[in-house]
Amino acid sequence: MSDHSALDALDEIHDRILWLSTSIIHHANRVRPNRSGLKVGGHQASCASIASIMTALWFHELRAEDRVSIKPHAGPVWHAINYLFGELDDEQMTTLREFGGLQSYPSRTKDPVPADYSTGSVGIGATAPIWGAVARRYVDSSLRDIGTGRQYSLVGDAELDEGAVWEAVNDPGVKHLGEIVWIIDLNRQSLDRVVPDIAAGRIEATFEAAGWQVITVKFGRLLEDLFAREGGDALRRRILTMSNPEYQRILRCSADELRTRLPGEAGSEGDGDSESGQALRALISDLDDATLLAAIRNLGGHDIPTLLEAFAQIDDSCPTAVIAYTIKGFGLPSSGHPQNHSALIDADEYSALAELSGQDPQAPWSRFDPDTPAGRILAETAQRLARPEFAPAAPVELPRDLERTHKGTSSSQAALGRVLMDLSRQSPETARRVVTVSPDVSSTTNLGGWVNKVGVWSADAAQNWFADDAETILQWNESAQGQHMELGIAETNLVGLLGELGATWSRCSPSG
Repeated sequence: MSDHSALDALDEIHDRILWLSTSIIHHANRVRPNRSGLKVGGHQASCASIASIMTALWFHELRAEDRVSIKPHAGPVWHAINYLFGELDDEQMTTLREFGGLQSYPSRTKDPVPADYSTGSVGIGATAPIWGAVARRYVDSSLRDIGTGRQYSLVGDAELDEGAVWEAVNDPGVKHLGEIVWIIDLNRQSLDRVVPDIAAGRIEATFEAAGWQVITVKFGRLLEDLFAREGGDALRRRILTMSNPEYQRILRCSADELRTRLPGEAGSEGDGDSESGQALRALISDLDDATLLAAIRNLGGHDIPTLLEAFAQIDDSCPTAVIAYTIKGFGLPSSGHPQNHSALIDADEYSALAELSGQDPQAPWSRFDPDTPAGRILAETAQRLARPEFAPAAPVELPRDLERTHKGTSSSQAALGRVLMDLSRQSPETARRVVTVSPDVSSTTNLGGWVNKVGVWSADAAQNWFADDAETILQWNESAQGQHMELGIAETNLVGLLGELGATWSRCSPSG
């Protein structure tokens, strides 16, 4: 298959995913009997915002060893992908938010096809792959070879408001985890408003300061082509300098309105009477209506070749943040509307989308013919993403008695410290499977003896400069074989890491 036909097929897959994810939500709210009359749920605009990103990721970039945490409101996109793989049937596509049916947010335990990470709690799902990476590395270096693989987080830009996100990003050990990739769906909308400030620069700087690689995907090929023409510099400056609300407003304009608004009014930020305004007006006057409307929507997060070029730049020696500019509701009538977060398209709009997509609104569930380019990409992707079976590890015989007689009264913390030390002596194989985690208080939790014996886990070994200091009682020896994990004072990180360490048993199964 040529590169051109492959890209055409990926665009076709994207359009089908957009149609299916929209239909899942439409059926649950507009078709399925609903005695209460209340909205059942689902976020069509949020799904449309990230459908291109998920198409490029699943059908080109992902490998079997990778794991993905999907932003909560993109659950129906993920269900649409599973349907195209044949892992869901037509009947299941009608069960969004029914008891036992498709979950609105991806779930490891409740969905018919288990997600890699449950992401219902905003911020927690975004950071979970960081702790999943730590847990995988620990198992791989200390217990058994379970392979490698990237840990992706698909994150909405509004989710970056969660404090837990930055606690995790800024943890000093995270900068050594090159398998971490966050793809940020920068649609500049949050619930019922347009985010007022252009925050992308601040977001980029924060990731870079934490030691992350940052790849920004702003514009697609059509806009980049226009930027290279006479007047293109003025168009680029105009788009980059206009406020988020103004940009969202022009997305709602007709072509005629765009020809007036885009150059700007006299005395405004985009002064249509200035030299640059005149150059911009001349540039867009040569464009037909369809091209002009497509160009103003041609952001990098919706341009699959541009996304693939960005993914090819990922450096696996450090964590990466791919910041992809998108439009909330892209491809839907609600595109760019400030109140489209929970909006549902109506029956007429759904029929219009069906006609545009070449689909039947009365029979919305359809897959690709396997002999088509899209069908072949689906088959190749399914084969590439098939996960191998891992034989269970041999069980370890647990000691029945640690041979200690407890006398007097002591704190539970002191007892824990003694138990861990006794376990390391009586049953080293059992003790090797014990990991301790503390929020920067190992000495006051009586873990000092344990930490001295087993060492501190770190992705990279570090020299202990106090090893020869006779007055230093707690020895901080860092290596990939250590069994104590330190996360500073950020207790949310501690809880996240504990959860992922506890889930290691299922991470390497074909469905986990």
